[in-house]
Amino acid sequence: MATIKFTATTPQDFFMDVARAVGVAAAPYIDPIEEAIVDQLEKHVPTVVHHVRGFLTAVESPLARELPLMNPFHVLVISLLYLAAIFVGIQIMKNLDRFEAKTFSLLHNFCLVSISAYMCGGVLYEAYKGNYGLFENLADHTAKGLPMAKMIWLFYFSKIMEFVDTMIMVVKKNNRQISFLHVYHHCSIFMIWWLVTFIAPNGEAYFSAALNSFIHVIMYGYYFLSALGFKQVAFVKFYITKSQMTQFCMMSIQSMWNMYAQKVLGRPGYPFFITAMLWFYMWTMLGLFYNFYRKNSQLAKAAKAAKAAEDKNKKLQ
Repeated sequence: MATIKFTATTPQDFFMDVARAVGVAAAPYIDPIEEAIVDQLEKHVPTVVHHVRGFLTAVESPLARELPLMNPFHVLVISLLYLAAIFVGIQIMKNLDRFEAKTFSLLHNFCLVSISAYMCGGVLYEAYKGNYGLFENLADHTAKGLPMAKMIWLFYFSKIMEFVDTMIMVVKKNNRQISFLHVYHHCSIFMIWWLVTFIAPNGEAYFSAALNSFIHVIMYGYYFLSALGFKQVAFVKFYITKSQMTQFCMMSIQSMWNMYAQKVLGRPGYPFFITAMLWFYMWTMLGLFYNFYRKNSQLAKAAKAAKAAEDKNKKLQ
């Protein structure tokens, strides 16, 4: 069996070594399943398999070959395991008392706020070194683009770490928080960033990675400090969803500008279909988050009105 030597000098290299080591350990179990499924697909839908392979071969960035966890089957397996863990976990927890998991939650939030801060700073630093502009940054598939590609890969990999958010909700039996929005967002964003990393892991991808990492510094920082009992950060809660919707708007603006620059102005640009996909995805996110924000606002107003009525009744008594 192949072995992985840990010689990392940066966090992104360390996590890449971890991903490679896990891949080597899991290969004897996953590879036979992948081969069996592909064999069956080739027997029943050979044309589909041919076109999918041709597409992946045509669009794969040479830099993706330097990065681990790029096999689409592995991405699919991880996504399905995430969904299965939610379903099975909820069923198991029906017969168990909830776990507080405070210490683990603190550690998880601390790790994510730390890596988010590192990714935000690292992506912006690589953008500065690469003379990036605000928009219209082309994908660089040469060795010069590898440092940014590693940062984008780390951002993609961090989406697996964010799956732990849901597992904490499961063991704490906070099932109301495990909404369609929550599960759809966590699962879909992981697969989307695999595709981005597989095809064009630098260029325009920097903007979304840096912006989302910055928002996560605020969000996970709030969770961490609140869990420690710092009531002074309570006001941040009311701005988290607003800041997330703001980032979706900014990413939509980036996508719209790049599509306009390519199709109307005729300029070369980032892969168009990724830009169009991200534009559409940002609008789905904006709609779902706005619906979540609206419902929470209604609940907050109802709770405030109920509290006011209760205080009024106490005074009358």
